[in-house]
Parts: sequence; C-alpha cells; structure tokens
Amino acid sequence: MNPRSLSAAAALAAALATLPASAQSRPDEDALFGGGQQEQPPTPASAAQPPATPEKTPPSSRPSEDSLFGGPSEGEQPSGDAPTPSGTVNPSAPPAQPPGVDQAGREETRDEQALSGTPTQEALGSEEHAEDPLKIGGQFYLRALAQGSEGVSFGSTTFSAPTLVDGYFDARPTDRLRGMVVGRLTFDPTLSSQGTGFLGTNPGDGSPNTPSVAVPPNPRVLLDQAWLRFDIARTVFVTAGKQHVKWGTSRFWNPTDFLSPQRRDPLAIFDARTGASMVKLHVPWEDKGWNFYGIALLDNAGPSSTLGRIGGAARAEVVLGQAEMGASAVLQRGRKPRFGLDLSSALGPLDVYAEAALRKGSDTPLYRLPEGITFEQLIEQAQGLEIDSLDDLRQLPIESYFPEGLTPQVSGGFTYTFAYNENDTATVGVEYFYNSTGYSTSIAYPYLIAQGQYQPFYVGKHYGGLYTVLAGPGSWDKTSFILSNLGNLSDRSFTSRLDVLHRALSYLSIEAYVAVNYGTKGGEFRFALDYPPFEVNGRPLLPAPIVQVGGGLRINL
Repeated sequence: MNPRSLSAAAALAAALATLPASAQSRPDEDALFGGGQQEQPPTPASAAQPPATPEKTPPSSRPSEDSLFGGPSEGEQPSGDAPTPSGTVNPSAPPAQPPGVDQAGREETRDEQALSGTPTQEALGSEEHAEDPLKIGGQFYLRALAQGSEGVSFGSTTFSAPTLVDGYFDARPTDRLRGMVVGRLTFDPTLSSQGTGFLGTNPGDGSPNTPSVAVPPNPRVLLDQAWLRFDIARTVFVTAGKQHVKWGTSRFWNPTDFLSPQRRDPLAIFDARTGASMVKLHVPWEDKGWNFYGIALLDNAGPSSTLGRIGGAARAEVVLGQAEMGASAVLQRGRKPRFGLDLSSALGPLDVYAEAALRKGSDTPLYRLPEGITFEQLIEQAQGLEIDSLDDLRQLPIESYFPEGLTPQVSGGFTYTFAYNENDTATVGVEYFYNSTGYSTSIAYPYLIAQGQYQPFYVGKHYGGLYTVLAGPGSWDKTSFILSNLGNLSDRSFTSRLDVLHRALSYLSIEAYVAVNYGTKGGEFRFALDYPPFEVNGRPLLPAPIVQVGGGLRINL
C-alpha cells in the first residue's frame, strides 16, 4: 500500500470501526427508572417545543425540554403576556415618556432608566416578571468502549474513552419568553491532543508504520443549541435559533426526520447530533388538538449565505379518533423536494406506527454493481488499473445514474406491552425499513466509501429490528434491561445488544452493554477490509468486528 493512501484508508477505518458500537437510542428515563416516584433534575438533552400542544415525539427520541426544565406539561397552555425585548418599538403604543429627573435635577440617561427599573410599555403586552429568571445546569457523560475484532489480539483491541459535557443557560424572565444556550465539550484521552491520532489496525501501539491521520480537535467545543422563544398574541409561537426538531414516529429508522442535517444513529447510546438553525412558527388549534408549523431553514443544506439558499418547511399534525397523523414537506435549493407522512395509532392491544418519505429521483448518483461476486474479485477484473488504496477505487469502470420517478423510504412497526407479573410489564417491538435507493449487495460498500456516499443504516435496501424492554423488573425498581437486534436483511449481517441501565443516585445513571456481530462477513454490521489491497504491513486495514463492550456514567444537573 503506497504512502499517499494511508491517510484516506485509515480515516475509513476510524469511521467504520465504531458502527456497531451500540444498540439503540435511549428510551425515556422516567419510564425506565420510575420518574413518577421522584422528581428528576433537568437535563439539556433536547430543544423545547412551544408550550402549546408540542410536536409529537416517538418513545426513542429526545424528551421535551418543557418536562426537562420544569415548563408546562404537554397540552398545557402558557398564561400571561410576553414582554418585548429591549429596544423594540410598538407603533400603537403611547408616546414615550420624557427622560426622568432625579432629586438633584439631573436628567437620567436611558441606561440609568433601564438599570433603575423604570417601567416601560411592552409591545406584546404586560406580564409579571419571574423572580429567578435564569437557571444553569448541564450533564457530564463519561464512557469507555472496547471492540474485539477477528484476528486481533487482546492487547491490540481498540479502546476509547470519550467524555461529553453539556452546559446550559435557561432564561425565563416570564412564562411567555424563554432563551436557551447549550454548549458542548468533547474529549477522548485515547486520542492525541495534537490533532492527529493512531487510527489503524493497532491504534496506539507506537509502531512507526502505523498510519496516523488528522482527527477533529481534542478537546472540541461545539454549540448545540442557541434559541429564543416567545408567542405573538398567544396564537403564534415563535422559536428562532439553533434548535432540535425531530419528526417521525419510528424507533430505529426515521426517513421523515428532514430537519436535522445528519441522520440519527439508531445504535447510539446518546444522540450527539447538534441542532440546526431555523425560525419555527407554531400555530396550535386547541379545540381539535391539531398543530401547524412553518419553518425557515438557515443551515440544513449548508449555510444560507444568500436569501435564495434559505429553505422552507411546513408540517401539519392532526388527531382523528385514536390516530395521530402528520404531513410534512421541505423545499431547498439544490435538493429534491421531500414529502413525508407519518402515523401512530392504537390497534387493539398493539401500538402501531409508520412513516414514509417521498421524493422524485435522488440528490446523489446511484451505482450499478454486478451481483454474485466479491469486491476483491471485482478489483481483479479491473485489468490495467493499479488499485492499491481507497482513493484508487474511483477508477473502477462502474456506471453511475440518477433514478427516475419516486424513490420512497418507508418504515413501520408495532409495540406490545403485557404484564408478566402482578406489578411488572414487558414491551416488545418489531420494525421494518424499506429503502428504495439502497443496495442489495455488500460489494457496493467500499466503492460508496471511496465516493463519500456511504450512509450507515441507510445503505441497504431492507432492514429489520426487534427489541424487548423490561423496566424495573421485580424488586429492581431502578434497573432496566433492553435487548435489541438490528439486521441488514439485504446483505444478511446482524448485531444484537443487551443494555443494562441503573439509576444509582438521584443524579447518577449507570450504563453497561455487550453487543455481538454476526452474519455475512463484509456486510454492513460485520464490515471488513481485510484483503489486498486493503492491508497495512500485512495486517487488515479493518478486520471484521466480533464483540463490543462498554459502560457509561451520566450525571444530570
């Protein structure tokens, strides 16, 4: 393998070695740990929805910030009028009062009036101010992860210990005005602090021949959320800034989650995606329990440096009997229009859900690859081409094309909860995902990686998931068990994982898991690059994963 390819190849290894590192998104902690028995402290895990009839959120998604930060409960409407930010002028307001005069006859400046609390007319109405308008908190999340791979000794087993710290400022001067800022710090002591790290088959072994590539800064500081929320005449609720808005009803695959620039990793313990910048208008219809949204997207498809690049989205949520339905649409320059439908309802003892994303064609090209052969055989058939790195795979004579007509993505499933003891229940769930633009063979994966178009959990055509949850079984009231199984049904690769979650103290949660990978070698959940030309000093660039173990400590304040 020539030197110029080491960086790209090692970067691939870093990106893919962690794919099967976990098993599913976290369920609601109050349900798992008996949150009704003891009030839990707030955490900044998600962006708040407007207090009036907030957006419906599936069980595996981020909880609402109203519940996290002590706001109104679901369906509860706020009261009072929102103040106008300093400096806002209301044309219909009475003329401004002249500057005040102190006892010494000196005119008070505008700043002095503001600092001394001189009453001012508020454009959106008057409202009592909170005595303690600012709350400060956050979370500390410490993890340790190890992955055993085929043919790799115990001493060379990959290991990481990522730390995540979130801190938030939550300002609520009145119940109609709120501002939120959430910052994030990430750090991994197993990576170099100089911006490079050993990311090869044997990371950290000190060998001079081990490939070293650039990695993100370590530590790294990110802005997760920064938004302001208020209402207009108690009718239109406005949230402007960097925020989290999640659409869709499915647990593992959310094809209608249009508003986040990144796909949610269904195997991630913690959804570490940061928010997207937007201006959201929410108009609830309280009598019917319906909700309507209009959104301006500022960075969903890249920074909107011109007015023409600002995207638009709309959504309607309606309740019909026991069914809740949503319809959404997103329009952005440079991307195909996307339309989504989602549904959740009770059907006898089952809770059923489904969602479908529709668009015409594809934003990126698809590739026609032969079936029935391995990628190694495909390289051997490329006569006259020198292929010794991932970059060189772009030379393969593989046809690209853009599909015509609709290209749907559909997911759906059901959950069933039953009592297995007098005071204990269990929940089982099944989910299926169809991806019309996915591939039915794993030989496409190395080529997609070389083209920068490999999207984990959305690269196959057919997927399936099965899970079971035991929340507080028997006398273990603060312990929950989750068994999850995910499979790429197209390439027949699978991963199964058992999570144990325990609330040790009021503020401390303990997590532990073990996961195994099985099925077709080279498939998505058992992906490997262990044949020529993907070898470094006779060692596989990426050996097939076998087992992962990990644990975590989380403190919420």
